[in-house]
Amino acid sequence: MSLPTEQEPGGTESTPEEAEWTPEPASASAATPASSSRLDRPRAREAVVKEARGYTLRLEPPDLARLRELPGARGRSDEELGEEFLAGHCDRFVSALSDDVASPATIRVVVDPWSRQAFLALEKTIRAIVSF
Repeated sequence: MSLPTEQEPGGTESTPEEAEWTPEPASASAATPASSSRLDRPRAREAVVKEARGYTLRLEPPDLARLRELPGARGRSDEELGEEFLAGHCDRFVSALSDDVASPATIRVVVDPWSRQAFLALEKTIRAIVSF
């Protein structure tokens, strides 16, 4: 036997007040100090882009956020991390793409900091994987 639903006899309907209820935010006194929070670091709102040999390499904000897991990232903005990452690995990325992808092309760089790999994607297809 299943529980009654709104369409079955005996079911209950929720009131608009119940349907729109959201929990209250935590009080300011319960928040962690700003200096110890990982979330206080400046976050990227736009992609970081680097042009090289006809390719446009893009690190989107979610990919930039993953760079925070790499050594030496503490206290630096996502944009700083992204620009340094692309500058340091740009030549290897372009070399990995040159035999398979004709330029000009826009390539999304998806970072996996735990495996230390960058996935180079053209539209929705991964075209190269480069360890760093």
